[in-house]
Amino acid sequence: MRLSLLMVAILAISVTWGAKISTVYYMGDCLPTTSPIGLIGDDPAIDVIAVPATVHSGYFTDDEAKRALRLYLPRTYDELLEGDTILLSDVRADTLPVKWLGWFSRSVEDGGLGLMMIGGILSFGGYSDSPPWDITSIGPLLPVNMVERMTTSVPWRPIVVAEENQLMTSLPWQTCPIFHGYNDVTIKDGAELLAITNDGKENPFMASWNVGAGSSFALCTDWTPGWGVTFMEWNYYPDFTVYSVYYSSGKEVPQDIDLMHLLRSQLVNFKTQREVLISLINFVEKVGANVVGLEEMISGAMKIREEAGDQYILQEYEECVATLELARGELEAIEAESIKVKERAFIWIWLIEWLAVSGALMVTGTILWTLMVKRRLYREVRTTRYF
Repeated sequence: MRLSLLMVAILAISVTWGAKISTVYYMGDCLPTTSPIGLIGDDPAIDVIAVPATVHSGYFTDDEAKRALRLYLPRTYDELLEGDTILLSDVRADTLPVKWLGWFSRSVEDGGLGLMMIGGILSFGGYSDSPPWDITSIGPLLPVNMVERMTTSVPWRPIVVAEENQLMTSLPWQTCPIFHGYNDVTIKDGAELLAITNDGKENPFMASWNVGAGSSFALCTDWTPGWGVTFMEWNYYPDFTVYSVYYSSGKEVPQDIDLMHLLRSQLVNFKTQREVLISLINFVEKVGANVVGLEEMISGAMKIREEAGDQYILQEYEECVATLELARGELEAIEAESIKVKERAFIWIWLIEWLAVSGALMVTGTILWTLMVKRRLYREVRTTRYF
């Protein structure tokens, strides 16, 4: 009996962990138009907190970065421990205050959080006047040694070396497009090298290792425009960005490539379809149509989408695909109804304009006929005087 209860408890714990929503602090180049933050945030099992903190041309000023740190990061160390992953993407090593760096490193080593560093010229060894990360408390936690202010700008493709690693087996890396550069690093003793560059230098592309109670992950190139501009066009780019967060936060990475790619495409397509539909409804409302019924239909579709999100979190992926297809079917029905409402609104607009123009034409025609043809306001005179 005790053994059965123990097995039930273990199963409940594993299901609860599988269903856990991971909180990720995404610090750095988290612009929605040029970074994968939107793709990561679309995943039902991830809660992303954006912290704009890349101080560089075209990004943010030092004051803007400091303000973002004050606004979006936890106020206490204990609150930080409620999260799961700290993601640093193209951030200067001197942007984060020493207090925060200490909290981050402590939360990984003692608190069990995951640490991710994504490349870019400001990451790892730094660039120009940006200092290397190995002078901070974060540097010793990373699985790679940094080569100070060294980057390589050449085209290359990844070579998988950890063929049994769950992150590597979850994607078809043989179809991965080229990158256009990387941060020069070397692998640390004891770290797991996942993939390398094929440019002859065999620079680490991805690496990970366990650090105290937590873990760290290094992506030694960029996943935003620049080095990663071609990588962003990869069909499996959304899958990789999400899976790298899963991997760093300790979640199991799904291994059914085709099913998960279909599911992620459905999530993205639903979001896009809904945004287009809302724009259509807003337009219909502006032309005077009653959109209350359409809004209620949207709410119904969103409830189905929420059900799909719950299934995703519980890892019921096949059921989630079916539910998303049902939700998208609802959106298509709403779109068809929106077009009908729009057409009815335009018919009334056309009818009102036709009545207005016709009425004006009849009134002006009557006046013109009376004055110019019938001349009812004129009286005939027998003689004309000349002056």
